[in-house]
Amino acid sequence: MCINRKNPTEKSDKMSTGFSVMRIIGSHAVLQSCCENKIFGHAPAGAEVILEITGNSGNTRISAITDVHERWEMILPPFAASCDSYSFAFCCGGKTLSFDDIFFGELFHISGQSNMELPMCRTYDPFKPEKFPVCGYIRAFRVPVKNCFGKDEEYDDFLGGEWCIADEKNVPEMSAAGFWCALTLFEKYGVPVGLLDTSAGGAPVEARMPYKMLKELGWYDDFLAQCTQEGYIENTEKADAARNAQRYAEIDRIDGGLSDKILGGEDINFVKCTIPFDFKDDPELRGFCGRVWFRKTFDIPAGADLSGATLILGTITDADTTYLNGVYAGETTYMYPPRIYTLPDGAAKHGRNTLLVRLDARYACASFTKGKRYCLKLKDRIIDLGGEWEYAITARVENMKRETFFQGLPLSMYAALTAPAFKVRCRAMLWYQGESNCNHTDRYEFLFGEFVKMYRERCGYDIPVITTQLCNFDDPFAGGSDSWAELRFAQLQCLSIPATDMAVTVDVGESNDLHPLNKRDVGKRLARCVMRTVYGDKSVKPDVFCSGAKYLGCDSGTGRVLVTFDDNSRVRLSENGAEGFEAIAAGARIPASSAELCSDGIVLGFPTDIIPEKIRCEWHNDPKVVLWDSDGLPLSPFETEIG
Repeated sequence: MCINRKNPTEKSDKMSTGFSVMRIIGSHAVLQSCCENKIFGHAPAGAEVILEITGNSGNTRISAITDVHERWEMILPPFAASCDSYSFAFCCGGKTLSFDDIFFGELFHISGQSNMELPMCRTYDPFKPEKFPVCGYIRAFRVPVKNCFGKDEEYDDFLGGEWCIADEKNVPEMSAAGFWCALTLFEKYGVPVGLLDTSAGGAPVEARMPYKMLKELGWYDDFLAQCTQEGYIENTEKADAARNAQRYAEIDRIDGGLSDKILGGEDINFVKCTIPFDFKDDPELRGFCGRVWFRKTFDIPAGADLSGATLILGTITDADTTYLNGVYAGETTYMYPPRIYTLPDGAAKHGRNTLLVRLDARYACASFTKGKRYCLKLKDRIIDLGGEWEYAITARVENMKRETFFQGLPLSMYAALTAPAFKVRCRAMLWYQGESNCNHTDRYEFLFGEFVKMYRERCGYDIPVITTQLCNFDDPFAGGSDSWAELRFAQLQCLSIPATDMAVTVDVGESNDLHPLNKRDVGKRLARCVMRTVYGDKSVKPDVFCSGAKYLGCDSGTGRVLVTFDDNSRVRLSENGAEGFEAIAAGARIPASSAELCSDGIVLGFPTDIIPEKIRCEWHNDPKVVLWDSDGLPLSPFETEIG
């Protein structure tokens, strides 16, 4: 009989006793070309498994015998990259597993945290709508996130996932950075591209490390002792749920029906405010936790086209439930997603409208994000909803303890997302991660180096690793530190690891958004790194980096420093470029008073006769970008000692 595996949650790990094949083998797969691919599966002990590969270039037959552990393994010979597809049929004991539309091309392991995970649909700009491109030769295999904390827990195979073609249905859910990288490579080389996606929002690099490795580091002993206890996840989830239920019951009790009155149109005591709005700027709401209703009344002119009306409310911290004229418009349970709510027919009306937003502030940091658009988008006009609003408090409670975010913890992503990838041959790893390591920037260079070393050892080959340097972002939780600048510098130092490259993205972020929309340029820059580092494409120039700094002395009370680069001829300096530089002298930060591009680099001036010890460029979380290369790409921010 013929079995076509469809269930993405079907378990096929090393303990399976049925006939199975590793999940990465499936219809619409892309396997790495021009190298051997080791594949495995499970079948009764001693059984023979036969694979028939059928394609335009002929048939290939391979067989294997299942061992006493009910595991079989075979080696696929190298296949050339081609847009001609193949069919695979695995036969064992009268059963057949059949898969078709399989390509041999370029397979990339894309991983990291939310900015790699961010799907195309989250990059949609309602003010500049565009149709996402599609490409039948790009495919993605999205591994579902599963937290694991066992000391010896490690899976041979992924616990779920299936291949998806980059068509109109699937592109919106694919990694945006990954897709734009894949499309750039396909358009240049004409070879199918596959994306093995194990990204997970909020996961630090140590989430990808095994227990033994973390234990040897010595930084996580207390947590490891806690998380490896039996029932850790279940017991923690139960405690979190009970605490949250108690808190929301308390909010509802204090609210005492006020929310129902507001939603019903009763005019209780509202206070004026201005949106965008940060709770910390209002003495009444500073440090507030609980429930607040916000209200905005506005007019829609007669004759306006109300069909397909879209409510756009920037981003809101923490959770909102929104109504227009008493009609439910939408809700979002956490702070990061953009609030873009397509209104049901009849919700908006000509004349006077009332917008209500119920905001549940959980962690004493609530806000309507500044710098975002707040408006009603109609087909023929945009109605601004910023400016004067009103708010009414219906329940004030003590600060809530945050729920346990498991995937943000050490060890969590290793067993089910990282370890199974060791068995899949990939051309390179594309890595976009670091935001969740900004609390210990001093550790990142070492941790990432150890991760890459471990990963390569377990893969059995020196897989190239392409990283994405953190973009610009004014992190509201940085506490006044330059943690993002420090992390970028740590990422720059990681280029000392052999066979690595880095996409510089310090210019494509958004000051007020952890998840900036512009993933197109991120993907294209990752593709450039692949072209030059993985493919050796000489047409893609290497990045330009700072090579040092030299003190030139003091002239008329101005200290002068020459900053040099490994290719001075390609350096470009923005107008008012001095704004991007500073010196460190006796622990003080001294802004540059001037910056002048010359044939030897950049001469900086400082209003002091103190001899600087270091020079920093763009050393802020959300810096002004002043250095570019001759192709218009940003140089990496840096810190260098004066020699």
